[in-house]
Amino acid sequence: MKRLQTAAIALLFLPAAATAATSSWVETPGGDVRLVVLPAGADGAARAMLDIRLHEGWKTYWRDPGGSGIPPSITVSGATLTSIGFPAPRRLGDDTNHYIGYDAPVRLPMKLGGAVGGTVTATVFLGVCKDICIPVQADLTVETGGEGFTNPLEETAVAAAEATLPGTAGDGFRPLGGQWSADGKTISVRFEAPADGDHADVFLSGAPFEFGAAGPVRREGDAFVSDVPVLHRPKVFDLAKNPIRLTLRAGEKTMEGPLAVK
Repeated sequence: MKRLQTAAIALLFLPAAATAATSSWVETPGGDVRLVVLPAGADGAARAMLDIRLHEGWKTYWRDPGGSGIPPSITVSGATLTSIGFPAPRRLGDDTNHYIGYDAPVRLPMKLGGAVGGTVTATVFLGVCKDICIPVQADLTVETGGEGFTNPLEETAVAAAEATLPGTAGDGFRPLGGQWSADGKTISVRFEAPADGDHADVFLSGAPFEFGAAGPVRREGDAFVSDVPVLHRPKVFDLAKNPIRLTLRAGEKTMEGPLAVK
């Protein structure tokens, strides 16, 4: 018992530098943001997240807002941003002014490389909206030169953020392919989904393309189909190198994977 008490007391006096690196919250009327970076592993890479604490009634945008809105922009100095994940979004707004995003607090998990250590700054630009839209621009800075211990609360928060990401494709819930329309302004998306797939939400993304809100889902044989407007199609693109990604939400299940378009 004495050993346990001694260990517990010792944990209380661990130096602050031995925990995950967390920036201060940058506060705005519509939502607050902060950066969390966990200690780097042996390879110098680190798990991290952008924590967006939306206030009640406010919304923010997905990586492709659907033709209306500001996609989040994140650049990192002091490390290399190797990946950023987005939970499956929702269609928001109304029939005349719709967009794609989040209407609740959201955490975007990231992975940082480049021998993370020292000062890391994430420069963030995003839009938060209620009756009006407010651009949020912030430099979120953390010091990552600690001793490599992880604050259990921050570790849990980053793990929870990672758990919100869409799953990978599998039998019964997967992309089947896409077909360009003759004028190139629409992609017909075919996919497998659970029995209620005709109520699925369909989202496409893939810079430098821009996509609108998907049309109603219909059943064709054993597959479901939805037509997605292409708002911007570059003159030159290589889908083998930068594929279009399909994100699906069917009830509480979400999936994301590359879509083969022909």
